[in-house]
Amino acid sequence: MIKSVINIILISLFGLFVISSCQKKQDTVVADMEQTEYPDQEGWNSTVTSSKNGIVGAIIKYGHMQRFKKRKVVDFDKGIVVDFFDEQGVHTSNLISERGRLDEATNNIEAFGKVVVVSDTGITLMTERLRWDNSIEKIVSNNFVTIITVDQDTFYGNGFESDQNLENWHITSFSGKASRGLNLDFQFSKKKTSDLSSTKLESDTLKDSTAVKK
Repeated sequence: MIKSVINIILISLFGLFVISSCQKKQDTVVADMEQTEYPDQEGWNSTVTSSKNGIVGAIIKYGHMQRFKKRKVVDFDKGIVVDFFDEQGVHTSNLISERGRLDEATNNIEAFGKVVVVSDTGITLMTERLRWDNSIEKIVSNNFVTIITVDQDTFYGNGFESDQNLENWHITSFSGKASRGLNLDFQFSKKKTSDLSSTKLESDTLKDSTAVKK
């Protein structure tokens, strides 16, 4: 009799343990589901247009898009192609990258992974990450960048800011080699002049002297 009672107690305790374990697993699954954020919209192989004051600023072509309405963010994870336009609606440059993000609250655009920007003036910018800051209408990057000019001069460094057509740009922590034989190592700026191929070295930004190869 006592043995039977002990067996009943043990079976009851085991049953309670199994029920408790199942409940914990169920609670964990529910918690994970609650933490998982699902997009409000998805799209494939289409376009998104970003505008300011009714004027188109950028057209984004994407492979796959996820829109999160609560955060006002659109993520692109299957490659993007972005065409930029100036305030008159004239095309200025083209960007391609592996991934991207559009902030719908600010219309800022971020690009990640093998980013290449080519301006209509023939200048090429390469980096791993950059941002189009819509508030100041500039391309900005804190990452390592490489620029190839129309004259095939190659400049590279960390820290970059430019207008969207790459006519006025600035690099800090700069180094590079110009096609004319200049070895450079200083902060560098190029500003648009009457001759778009010309460059201006600002004397107040020089850190090291230049060496001219003869």
